[in-house]
Amino acid sequence: MAKSIERLTDRQVKNAKKNLNDGGNLWLLLRRNTKVWAFRYTLNGKARKAGLGSYPTISLAEARDTAVQYRKWLKSGIDPLDEVRRIEAESKRVIPTFTSAAARFILTNRHQWKNRKHAKQWVATLRTYAKPVMGDKLVTEVTTEDVQKILSPIWNSKTETAKRVQGRIERVMDWATAMKFRAGDNPARWKGNLDMIYPAPNKVKRTNNAGTEKHHSAMPYTDVPNFYS
Repeated sequence: MAKSIERLTDRQVKNAKKNLNDGGNLWLLLRRNTKVWAFRYTLNGKARKAGLGSYPTISLAEARDTAVQYRKWLKSGIDPLDEVRRIEAESKRVIPTFTSAAARFILTNRHQWKNRKHAKQWVATLRTYAKPVMGDKLVTEVTTEDVQKILSPIWNSKTETAKRVQGRIERVMDWATAMKFRAGDNPARWKGNLDMIYPAPNKVKRTNNAGTEKHHSAMPYTDVPNFYS
């Protein structure tokens, strides 16, 4: 009895004069002077076809390996065409640096903030404290240690500012996660993370400037795009 899959030989593929079925949804199709591999399947009552590349660029063995993966996806209820497109889109997604992510977050959210001054303050604090330490790092590379390098020098002396910086870094990283630029825990998360490292702001005795803090001057609102550079 003939095998249901891997029916073809390399010789048959090389000398093919018509469409050939290797079994397991894998076909060799003739298109003018070209031979192409295709994975034919039916999902939700609809016939679909996924191209796997041309022969001999893609060998019989390579086409079979791809077909194995496609059958696994089908068995799990995943459409191979959709999954391949998702993977391709993910590979083309450019991971931003923290500086780029912060600028995009600010430009996206500035309209819902109470006033333009708030956006300027965001830029000023992140430019002053976060950018020198991790501005050029990809959001996938930012660690809790990076955040500590920013916060530790100012937590006891500029506690209000430090907490504000922490919160803003946390928001930017949350945005990067929501945008699928990164995954996993937020390295700037306060609860269950940084609150294990630093005392609560309301318990820190402020000693600088007679108990008050000097806020960094705000960057002009028109300079927000320049935050990238």
